[in-house]
Amino acid sequence: MIISLTCPKCNSSRIAGPHRVHADRGHSKVDLPGLSTATLESYSCVDCGYTEFYVDQMGRQNIINSGRFLSHRKVEPEAKVVQEDYCSTCGALVTGNTLFCDNCGSKLE
Repeated sequence: MIISLTCPKCNSSRIAGPHRVHADRGHSKVDLPGLSTATLESYSCVDCGYTEFYVDQMGRQNIINSGRFLSHRKVEPEAKVVQEDYCSTCGALVTGNTLFCDNCGSKLE
């Protein structure tokens, strides 16, 4: 959904997010061995309510480094490349490989 910007259920292009997924205290996290976690974000279709969950960029790296995998092949960590840019909507500094601004939620171009 966040790649195509289209709901896979109803084909609507009215997608809202990212929204942090909250539990009783703080954010819901994916538990990984040791102390590593991955914060969940959700994107929802405002027309039919279909919702998908994704982990944030740091969480993806934590999963690559510490996660449990269904296959027996080890996933090699990606090269650490920090990209910096500024959001054209709010001007916030955006780092990492992300499609949306963490500050205002606008789609980055």
